[in-house]
Amino acid sequence: PSRSAIVATRRQLLIGALSVAAATSLAVPAGAAVLTVTNLDQYRGGLARLAPRYRAALVDIGAEWCAFCKTIDQKILPDPGVRRAMERIALIKVDVTRMGQSSRELLRYLRADGPPTLFVVQTASGREFSGTRSVGAFRASDLVRRLRPFA
Repeated sequence: PSRSAIVATRRQLLIGALSVAAATSLAVPAGAAVLTVTNLDQYRGGLARLAPRYRAALVDIGAEWCAFCKTIDQKILPDPGVRRAMERIALIKVDVTRMGQSSRELLRYLRADGPPTLFVVQTASGREFSGTRSVGAFRASDLVRRLRPFA
């Protein structure tokens, strides 16, 4: 193989390894789908890609500047009870860190003021399931209770 082919292959391997490392850092169950979106088109496209495999998705609206969002990522999502409850539920991470026009449009569409906000949607229709929304701080056991009907 040529030098450029070897460099391209190494680059692909590195990108793949970094992607796997990033996905595993969220500590969700093996095989669980995790999408990160920053605008409405990505969100709608993500739902369409998830719908054939997942009936429901947990939408997690967060930002790097949100203190409790770090708790969600580091303590709540990795909780064993939450991981079990998420085995058949996809995770859509809505990143509004930049809070630009596309973030505001997506938040309006999701009827959310900002992070931290979590709720469960039907992937086929995008419809939010009643009684699943959480705004502000919560415990892992609260999330497990909200996820139980979809597990």
